[in-house]
Amino acid sequence: MRIAYFTETYLPNKDGVVTSILTFKKALEGMGHEIFIFAAGDRKTKKENKDPKVFYYSSTPFKPYPMYRIALFPFTSQSKVKKLGVELVHSHGMATMGLAAVEAAKFNKLPLVATFHTMIPSATHYVSKAKVVKELAEKFAWRYLVWYYKKCDAVVAPSVVIKEMLEERGLTGVHVIPTGVDIRKFNPENDGRVMRKEWGMERNKIILNVGRLVLEKNLDTLIKSSLLVLEEFSDARFVIVGEGPATNYYKKLVSKTGVGKWFKFINEVVPEEKMPLVYAAADVFAIPSKFETQGIVVQEAMASGKPVVGADYLALREIIRDGYNGYKFNPDDPEECAEKIIKALEKEKELGANARKSAESFSVENCARKMAELYGKMVL
Repeated sequence: MRIAYFTETYLPNKDGVVTSILTFKKALEGMGHEIFIFAAGDRKTKKENKDPKVFYYSSTPFKPYPMYRIALFPFTSQSKVKKLGVELVHSHGMATMGLAAVEAAKFNKLPLVATFHTMIPSATHYVSKAKVVKELAEKFAWRYLVWYYKKCDAVVAPSVVIKEMLEERGLTGVHVIPTGVDIRKFNPENDGRVMRKEWGMERNKIILNVGRLVLEKNLDTLIKSSLLVLEEFSDARFVIVGEGPATNYYKKLVSKTGVGKWFKFINEVVPEEKMPLVYAAADVFAIPSKFETQGIVVQEAMASGKPVVGADYLALREIIRDGYNGYKFNPDDPEECAEKIIKALEKEKELGANARKSAESFSVENCARKMAELYGKMVL
């Protein structure tokens, strides 16, 4: 089957949406399908692109978060979709590339699938810091999203909690298909000693967080919890891997809290082949985010045999089983966060073994097969 993916974010960006697209793309191509990517991109990316199955459209940066771009004239993709003999359109965005996906499917009379990747209504602080404006923006965001997804023949939710949230707002035809994790690539046999040596933490307890550095990831709670963790484990160190518009905010908070010497920020795109070693170097993975529709990094950590301490919120509530593969905490309570990190460090091996078992149900093969089955139903 020939499938067109439309997205606001793609390589060279590295985020959850890009990870999901690349994961499904590789798995589906391995099953004999062809995937074409239609994405927003800048002039440099368009010029350097050598992939004949990737098409970038001129765009402008989204000012509050420049890593994301808004395509300016993506609607010419309709004819490209027809020329390529595409049989199904799958939207991974909801801005202009998402709208272009709707038009391409409509123009070519093709089925349209869309994945709900991002909790846009929870990111209204990018619009304004004023409470009233944020509340209005959140209402508008939900109204727009419902309008958008009702135009699709099927909607993919990466977790049950997101499916229920969408159905509460009147959407039907919602299918739960998470992004799979490569359980061979991320596994407990990986040796993290190289990373520990590189970080100068060969004998330390390492609490790891991986993800975009944005306010909605709620790292304030983890940073504030560190003082209490250090009281119990003086050899604890916190490693934050990722980049984003809140990088300076979090660095300043670490300094203000007085824990700078115990935190290490790795604000760069870590090569994909190195990520399994990053997880392998950790003792516990901690994520206080209130923004996760799935939490791919959580599944990568679990596949690596690491216990996860995470927010009792959205998809994390679903993935983490208290006392089995990790612990959950109130995302606004640094004391509880610290308490659960300490408990995870004390039961690291037992929780880690169970975390690996949990991750095995999210294998790439299982998830890609479910997606292919959905596509098959759509084109009948």
